[in-house]
Amino acid sequence: MNKPPEYPTEQPATQDTRPWLLLRGLAREQRHWGEFPKLLAERMRARVICPDTPGNGYRCQEHSPLNIRDTLEAVRRELGNRGPLNLLGLSMGGMIATEWTRLYPQEVNTLVLINSSFGNFSPPWQRLRPRALGRVLASLTRPTLEREGVVFDLICQRSGDRRDSVAEWAKYAVEQPLSRANFARQLTAASRYRGPAKAPLPTTLILSGLGDRLVNPACSAAIARRWGVDFDSHPWAGHDLPHDDPQWVIQRLQVSLQDR
Repeated sequence: MNKPPEYPTEQPATQDTRPWLLLRGLAREQRHWGEFPKLLAERMRARVICPDTPGNGYRCQEHSPLNIRDTLEAVRRELGNRGPLNLLGLSMGGMIATEWTRLYPQEVNTLVLINSSFGNFSPPWQRLRPRALGRVLASLTRPTLEREGVVFDLICQRSGDRRDSVAEWAKYAVEQPLSRANFARQLTAASRYRGPAKAPLPTTLILSGLGDRLVNPACSAAIARRWGVDFDSHPWAGHDLPHDDPQWVIQRLQVSLQDR
């Protein structure tokens, strides 16, 4: 098993030197972050760590757990003791980050959820739009390049780099394939997850993209409302908000940290 990629900063460290740990969502690996980790490391002047969850990326030979807690524990075991982290989770990655913070609050400095959802806050048809699920399931029997094109169109609104991104994603899928069994297991884990009734950390930020075709942005709003934490929506970005407008995401992180 490979080690999680890290993106060190060459800039002088700020007062907050805690690393950022990024967690991707369902059926995605760390390479799908694209340029976002490098941009984040440069702008925040902090180390950025991008682990894969079991079944994805460099851990594609492993079985994906059937619940979020076991997924979290697998990532924690791999990373070891790194001290307080700034956790950022996208979609199912937000569920993993939430469970991490709930169980081990002493290990987390900041919690950021992007386009995530909880089964006890939102109905299933909002957590995963039925039409989107149908398109994903139908694409599973398609050629890899065509399948990744379907995924791109569902999760991204900024399409100027569509051709190059789809080609890269297809390459990832061939090099480190996600099995159908692991896809089903991850989908099961995400569908079963129930978030805590109260925010596990007061320093929490919720972000969503109003152009999300995969998950209804009402799910993010529901979390922010129930928890009473900072919340902001991007006016047009899709599910993969860090792809569509990485500078906006980083700016919101900076503003949130400064406000504290």
